[in-house]
Order: sequence, then structure tokens, then C-alpha cells
Amino acid sequence: METLACPMSEYNRDQWASFTMIRAAMETLSEDHLAGLQATVKPYLVFRQKLRAFHESFFAPHCTARCFETNQSACCGFESIFTFFADQVITYLVSELDERERLFQALLRPFRSDRCVYLGPRGCVWTLPPISCAMFFCEEAKEQVFAEHPKAHATWQALRAEEKAFTYPDRPVLFDAIERLFLALGADSPHMYFHKSPGLLRIKRKAGLHFELEGKGDT
Repeated sequence: METLACPMSEYNRDQWASFTMIRAAMETLSEDHLAGLQATVKPYLVFRQKLRAFHESFFAPHCTARCFETNQSACCGFESIFTFFADQVITYLVSELDERERLFQALLRPFRSDRCVYLGPRGCVWTLPPISCAMFFCEEAKEQVFAEHPKAHATWQALRAEEKAFTYPDRPVLFDAIERLFLALGADSPHMYFHKSPGLLRIKRKAGLHFELEGKGDT
């Protein structure tokens, strides 16, 4: 892997640091612990398959023509995207060596304010894109799709509810558990919002859940 040799934006540095810590922590896991982590994320991967099928069935033609091909995406049209630490862990976990390398190489690209650093010529270089990206559909596309396919709206609402079961910490959720595991392994990242974001900590507190690092986050 190419070493960090050029100035980076703050966003790229934070992303680089997270993936570097994830790689180091993964290397400490035994085969049994790694298999356990893979089993833990399997239900989420099943959900992501359903979400991808929904996207391909209803939104892909609209999104490709309206955003990707015109380079005017409302989702990828900025230098930075919102990522949870668990997003980073899961895409690293399901990626092959060359796919992991593409993540690091993308962060070495020169700064561009008009597009996401992870957007390549064939689309997102993440093996499993961040959940905030996967769940994003612009209002114009939703209006058109749901008008053409009324049943798709009910499917979309069900997917939104299912997504919360992994990411909304009013109950024990996968994304929180992944952060807790990597904190125990000695990793730390500004993307650990479930342990550092005041907003998410308030949700956990209201739900009566135990949480760590209260007051140390500023997200």
C-alpha cells in the first residue's frame, strides 16, 4: 500500500486514520473472532442486498442518467460524505485485498470540492457503500418512482424501518456494537458517533442504554 506522502484534507486524514486503525485491529483478531464478526454482520448484509435490489429495480435508471452521468449528483457532489465507523468496518470486512487498497488510494487523490473522494469512473469504490449513501434518493427521483410504482413506496418505508434496527440506538444496534468491539481492541476514531455524538448519546440515554465516552465527542 502506498504510504501517506502528500498533504490531505482533514476529511481524508480522518478517513485514512479510521481505515488504518481498522486494518490494525482486524489483524489482531483470531480466526474464531473474525468469523464471529462476520456472523454478526450477516443480517445487515442481507438487509443491504434487499436495499440494493430495491435500488436496482426502481431507482438505478433515474439515478444513473440524472446524477452520475451528468456529474451533478446531490449525494456524491461534495468532497466528503457522512460515514459511520461501522460503515468503514463492514466495507473493509467484506472487501478483497485489492478493494481495500482502492479505498486508501482514493484518499490520496488531490482535493476536489465538487465530488466525493470515493467516486471513481465506475461509481463508488466502496465494496459496500455507507448506509447514508445507500439510503439517499433525491426528492425528485422519489416523486417520479413512487408515482410510477405506488407499491414501491410501501417497500421503501419498510426498508427505512429495517435500517433503523441496525443504526438507530434506541435499542441495542449493530453499529453501536461494532464501535464497542473496536474500542475494546484499542481503536479510536472521530467516526465513532455512537460513542461520541451528543445527539446519539442522548438517544441512548433516553432508552436507558449503557454508553461510553460521554462528553468526549463534538460531532
